[in-house]
Amino acid sequence: MIMEKEKPYLFELYPGLEGKIPWISLLTNLPTKIDRLTELEKEFDLEGGEIYVKRDDKNHQTYGGNKLRKFEFIFGKVLQKKKKGVVTNGGIGTNHGLACAIVCHQLNPPLKCTLYLVHQPLTWHVQRSLLLFNHFGAKLHLGKGDISTFAKFLFFKLFHPKYFLMFPGGSPLFGIGSPLGTIGFVNAIIELKKQIDRKIIPEPDVIFIPGGSTGTSAGLIAGCKLMGLKTKIHVVAVYTSLTSNPSAVMKNANKAINYLRKNDKSIPDIKVSEDDFEFVSGYLGSSYGIKTIRGQAAIDKVMELEGHRKNFKLETTYTGKSMAAMFNYLEKKENKYKKVLFWNTYNSNDLDKFVKETNFDYKKLPKKFHKFYEEKIFQCWQFAECPTNIRVECPAYLNHEYRFWKITDCKLSKEKQAEIKERLSKVIQLEDA
Repeated sequence: MIMEKEKPYLFELYPGLEGKIPWISLLTNLPTKIDRLTELEKEFDLEGGEIYVKRDDKNHQTYGGNKLRKFEFIFGKVLQKKKKGVVTNGGIGTNHGLACAIVCHQLNPPLKCTLYLVHQPLTWHVQRSLLLFNHFGAKLHLGKGDISTFAKFLFFKLFHPKYFLMFPGGSPLFGIGSPLGTIGFVNAIIELKKQIDRKIIPEPDVIFIPGGSTGTSAGLIAGCKLMGLKTKIHVVAVYTSLTSNPSAVMKNANKAINYLRKNDKSIPDIKVSEDDFEFVSGYLGSSYGIKTIRGQAAIDKVMELEGHRKNFKLETTYTGKSMAAMFNYLEKKENKYKKVLFWNTYNSNDLDKFVKETNFDYKKLPKKFHKFYEEKIFQCWQFAECPTNIRVECPAYLNHEYRFWKITDCKLSKEKQAEIKERLSKVIQLEDA
């Protein structure tokens, strides 16, 4: 059994922070391993360059990804303040919201979790997430738009002082809010520096990371500067410029550094500027959560060459778009010698057993959410009305992949398969972004 850490790397490096900054041990698989992606290196015909992936997708036994690194510090404060619950905000398929619900459920004693949700493009992933929110005990509220829902989320806190208000993604918004989530990734860079020192990986020239609320990327940038690494963080915008922009990255990074220095003056007085990172746009699509041609192509290429061998996957909202940006970077002649690290922020743990425990009973959700189950979307078995005995044994069943022909040798007739494939092709939309 993998033991939890007694203290974060940050406290080992700066002992003066211990007892001043809240923290609890949540991650169960540290340090997260680093895999070299040799097949991708061949694909891009690198000239001395190397490609690695940081496996944060497996940093927790139930739900991996970037949120748990943030939650070690955020939930430390939640418990320190003796709150009875957490309220947060996101899309109807929010990974952040699911991670929050799982952590609240697994704490002893458990905390209450309330989610204020807004519409995003409807997929089977969204339908699964809604069922899982409810399964892990979250209370759900559906809003009409981003601004009005966010206002209701803030209003909730006024009348529920025993709840901790966590901004979407666990990061400050517009410079407002706690930097504790960002500090989770300052801590992550110290972990990476230890792996560099142990020759597990050479110091990367570049790290690619998706940028939504930008707390993750800001922490990596602040951490690199703090640790004296020359690594350049490439932040790939996966949300609108309202929150995902260079100014937000700088504000979040500097807020984290200032918070650390306030609690330990031995920490160097540094400041992050726009020269310290690369902000990459053009991969989002028309709005948050939209599937894009380049994002899907990157996901497919990774799965074909590396994903099956290394047991990890990407998705279309965050990591696929970040990987697409990395691919375009590696296609350029001047980057063929670079050592590149992809920081995988997406959970790779199998949640199917929890989905099955819901019995797919969406009527247990608040009535406002039932409409998200009234149409058939993206999944072959929904269109084909597969018999249960075939469906439950099929790799396409419950899978996030909406193209069944990519993952299974379908047992339906060739004629039926062609019909379903044609119907799916009419609802699967990939934007040219």
